[in-house]
Amino acid sequence: MTGRYVLTSHCLNSGTMTLTQSLRQFLKNKDIARFVDEDGEVYECKVEWSRGWVTGLQSYYAKRRLAVNEVIHLSFDGELIGLEALHSRPPRPAPKVVLEAEPKPEPQPEAPTPGQRRVKVTPYPQAVMYPHAPAVEAPGFSADLERLGLSRERSGPPWFFRASLGRRAYTLALCRLGECEPPELLELRRQGSVQYAGLVAGESMREEALSELAQWRPSGLGGGGLCYISPEALQKLAKLRQVFPVGAVEVERFLKTGRLDLESLRPLEDELEGILGERAAFSSVLLSLAEMPQQSVFLLADLVSGDLPLEADTVRQILDVLAGPPFLLLKRLSPGEYLLRTTVADALGELTQYARLMATRAEAVLR
Repeated sequence: MTGRYVLTSHCLNSGTMTLTQSLRQFLKNKDIARFVDEDGEVYECKVEWSRGWVTGLQSYYAKRRLAVNEVIHLSFDGELIGLEALHSRPPRPAPKVVLEAEPKPEPQPEAPTPGQRRVKVTPYPQAVMYPHAPAVEAPGFSADLERLGLSRERSGPPWFFRASLGRRAYTLALCRLGECEPPELLELRRQGSVQYAGLVAGESMREEALSELAQWRPSGLGGGGLCYISPEALQKLAKLRQVFPVGAVEVERFLKTGRLDLESLRPLEDELEGILGERAAFSSVLLSLAEMPQQSVFLLADLVSGDLPLEADTVRQILDVLAGPPFLLLKRLSPGEYLLRTTVADALGELTQYARLMATRAEAVLR
């Protein structure tokens, strides 16, 4: 017996695998599941029936460097469950050990010859030699804000950033804790020079920063006055952009609440995990349809009764999307009955050509 499993972000983060129908049939009330990978390495995992998953596969996912939506083939043989990643990457090579060479004796300075004169030269200041060089280096959080779609408009402190959002925009003024006084930032808001302003401090100094900001909450100024931002939260938000297009709108969402730190990011992380889970479910349904030949008639129950770890309503919604444009992969014949017009591979190929054509036309519009 064989099966197929599509990885989600929750699987990769927690090292789990959802108990699909084939896994449930094979394990049958067992508390321990034994998996074996392509190299013969065995993983003893705990079966948590109450939660509906198997735990203990984190090391395998890391070893194969797997990503969201990648497929693992499962083979059930005896007491072992075989793991074969369809697009696995080789493990990272071990770091090379560099032997330190014996230190060479430092050359002794030559004694000055009689009659030789030494002249001490005082170098010019950098400001004189390089008058056009920036006076202050941009802070580290500037790069993360720029990755999130904001542009740096003025060097500081305070540092000015602008987010252009089509019909509207906003400007943000930031200082690192201790670089400027909160009244200076509040005055920028009162004057209308910026819509948001705040202090940047590491997570270890969060309480100190919040305590200082709490002393400056003027009445009549929307958004609570000043906000607190941690560089760690900006780094994490920029990293989330690699898997989902978050940007300046999400940044403003936190600026309105007065905090952008790791704690305040958790609801957004949960929200994105749910969205990525929907994408993984969509991929699972597509891969199940890929096993069918073109012009095949099938029922919703055929997919739900297979290895898909999805509810019937979720599968129905995905099938309805695939029946409409731009996919037009399916045709609804009757409630719960569908026709697969063509193969999934051919349909995705046509969709790829359509996407390339539209991308070319979109680039021409921007020129």
